[in-house]
Amino acid sequence: MKKRLAAVGVVIVGIVLIVVPIAANLFTVAPAFEDLTDGFRDTVMTDAAVTQARTDIAGLSAVSEEFGTAVVPTLAGALGMDAAAFSDFVGQQFPAVAAGVGALPDIATQFTGVVDLIESQQDNFADADAIPNGSLPVTTVPWAIAGIGALAVLVGLVMLVRPGIGAMLAVALGIVVVAGTLVYSLVGKSGAADDLNDALKPVYTQELIANSEGALSVVGAMGAEIQEKMVPALAQQLGMTAEQVTGFIGENFPATAAALQTMPDTMGRFQAFVGTFSAQLDNYDTVKSTTLTPIAWMQLIAGVLVALLGVLTLLGRGERRRDADNAHRMPDSAAKA
Repeated sequence: MKKRLAAVGVVIVGIVLIVVPIAANLFTVAPAFEDLTDGFRDTVMTDAAVTQARTDIAGLSAVSEEFGTAVVPTLAGALGMDAAAFSDFVGQQFPAVAAGVGALPDIATQFTGVVDLIESQQDNFADADAIPNGSLPVTTVPWAIAGIGALAVLVGLVMLVRPGIGAMLAVALGIVVVAGTLVYSLVGKSGAADDLNDALKPVYTQELIANSEGALSVVGAMGAEIQEKMVPALAQQLGMTAEQVTGFIGENFPATAAALQTMPDTMGRFQAFVGTFSAQLDNYDTVKSTTLTPIAWMQLIAGVLVALLGVLTLLGRGERRRDADNAHRMPDSAAKA
């Protein structure tokens, strides 16, 4: 009876392992998770990307500061205006420039917050990206769990008809599952993935993407209007050529000149950055409702249970053999007596 209970227990554990990846939607979540990590790995979650983003944000912040402290008073004086009149002039003649300069502090703050979050989650991302290990894709995980479950069911059935062999198989299967879970640090990696998910949930939304795209549109329009309209207009107002105005800006407003020179590359990087978030939003929406840590613990506990049930079956068979041997010896002892 006990051996049957152990065998049934192993079968039940196997059925649970088969059902869990289906119930947790892992066969859909895993491909989305794989695409998400592939998308973020090289364009967002690297030291180089974070450093470059901070450099680009600092450049935009410098333009905002320089415009108020140097550009406005210097150009206002050159045009014979006071600062207020020049600001009104810019607002009327170059609305994209006025809007961009006014929005730059908030834009810099917004992007800085996102970059801070990314930098704080790089370690968690690296661990999550390594599920189950550095070479196998995460799409293998639900199949592995279900496969272990199927093996456990098969081992349990063997235990019903061949308890000794089945018990040894159960011990071996349980040890392999426990060892694999521990060697691959699946509990820790799953916890890192859940921490990353929790950190992204408040901000990784369609609203963030829309706001970021809007900010890039404002900055891009500002840069284009400076180059295409403001510089020629100032050249006419100051009696200079466009090249002379550009040289004047470079000599007197280095942050603005540097930003104008690097604007195409800066915008390209920011657009790629935001584009990655936009492209992966559907995948994140698929992933974010799944918590992986309980599943990893379940796999570890399942391995322990299968091994333990196998050991108990082997111990029970050993006791029965000893009882049988003692029973055979008792008649011989009685005869001698």
